[in-house]
Amino acid sequence: MARPREKYWYALKVFYNRVDRLREDFKAARYDTFVPMTRVKEGARIMEVPLIPSLLFVKCSGTYLEKLKRDKWDVFMYYKEADGNGPGPISDHEMDVFRLATSAAAEGAEFLGTDTDKYMVGDKVRVTDGPYKGYEGYVRRIRHDRKLIVCVQGIAVVAFPNVKIENVEKI
Repeated sequence: MARPREKYWYALKVFYNRVDRLREDFKAARYDTFVPMTRVKEGARIMEVPLIPSLLFVKCSGTYLEKLKRDKWDVFMYYKEADGNGPGPISDHEMDVFRLATSAAAEGAEFLGTDTDKYMVGDKVRVTDGPYKGYEGYVRRIRHDRKLIVCVQGIAVVAFPNVKIENVEKI
């Protein structure tokens, strides 16, 4: 019989600007972390800033996460499974697509909130060419502009502007 997987991606909401400190704790324990970033122009300078304030993704075991939560109950909360019991794992594929999209730190990327059902309408698509090549999501018209919507179910919705429909194929 196959051994169950031990490490999954989980999403954490971190309180009081402690993302960096908590990220260091996970790195010390040799777990992968990810903070979605975007580029922002400030005068002549371009800076990278967190796309979604206080959101941290970590790839670790659920038991480690629950133990850390008991020790640091005032630092973070984890997004729970649909049944409300324990932390909710995120599939590797969903996380890979989200990381690809937000790692590029595309200028103009926009966080739309957590209501993923509102934006996950129509056919799922994959971008085949252009700056968003490899991204998967949904195309929606928002404020008179066609945008590519990339989601992590129940956690975050990010929109990317100026999607050319000729570079999109249905999955």
